[in-house]
Amino acid sequence: MSMNGYFVAVPQPELDALRQDPEDVSTFLYETHADHALDVGKAWHGLHFLLTGTVGGGSGPLDTVVYGRTPLDEKMQYGAVMATDAADVPAIAAALAAVPDAALRQRFDPDAMDDIYPSAWDEPDALDWLMENLQALRAFYRDAAAAHHAVVISLD
Repeated sequence: MSMNGYFVAVPQPELDALRQDPEDVSTFLYETHADHALDVGKAWHGLHFLLTGTVGGGSGPLDTVVYGRTPLDEKMQYGAVMATDAADVPAIAAALAAVPDAALRQRFDPDAMDDIYPSAWDEPDALDWLMENLQALRAFYRDAAAAHHAVVISLD
């Protein structure tokens, strides 16, 4: 089995409703809002590492890019579905836009990434794969901020 990072942009009232009744979170994520979704596949953990330099955690808005701000009650296969309110998305989008690609490329160190899923960082195209997914994630958060949407994240 593998863990994939799945991001969905939704209007804040829909996130609020989902928080009240998280039972149908799977339908919400993978059907109802599939047209506002980004699937970064297994790149999620490598992206977090490039953005924060940590396995989990970090500081500032970059530590919430992949993990969100607050958990929803519903558990998926590997853990809680996380959410970030619409009010917080512009700061995350701005932080993603501000971090230079060169700094992220410098942080990439296959030897230091042994604990970073999926542990295939010595592959020749691993950094390019992460940077492509990072560009998609930047665009996703930029578009979500422009639409005043919240973000729901599933690592499943």
